[in-house]
Amino acid sequence: MNINPNNDFGENFRLPGPPNFNFPPNMGQPPGFGPPPNMGQPPGFGPPPNMGQPPGFGPPPNMGRPPGFGPPPNIGQPPGFGPPPNMGQPPAGQMPMSAPPSFSPAMPAWHGGSNGIQRCLFRNTFIWTTSGRSFWFFPTVIGREFIAGFRWSSRSGWRFSTIMRENILAFECFR
Repeated sequence: MNINPNNDFGENFRLPGPPNFNFPPNMGQPPGFGPPPNMGQPPGFGPPPNMGQPPGFGPPPNMGRPPGFGPPPNIGQPPGFGPPPNMGQPPAGQMPMSAPPSFSPAMPAWHGGSNGIQRCLFRNTFIWTTSGRSFWFFPTVIGREFIAGFRWSSRSGWRFSTIMRENILAFECFR
């Protein structure tokens, strides 16, 4: 018989010695908290795995960066020149495939500014500006305040450019 019973039936429920709590691993946290076992970085961080490249070449462009980050695409002009910011890049396939005519026409007697230039859309157009300059232009977009398209340079060929309509003194378009 037990001398110090814990209940009416004489049973002793005391454990011999200090308590020994042997819990299974991961018993201290509820499931779903903390990183899963044997996981490196969370998905989506760092460069994609196995992005090898041929020896002698630099890293692939934009490696490890999400799209849309980094410097803006270079359209060959210093900042502040070219199309207004929300126009985007020039549409593909609209740049002329050949040089403009090799002559410079005489300025027409009538100076109408840019009125009626819509008929010159996608045609070689010779433009005289209020500053006294003249050049070949291939308009692809005609807006209220500006005309966008490609300007001819004898050194570098066709380059995307914009012209403020108020700066046009006269124009003449050719097929």
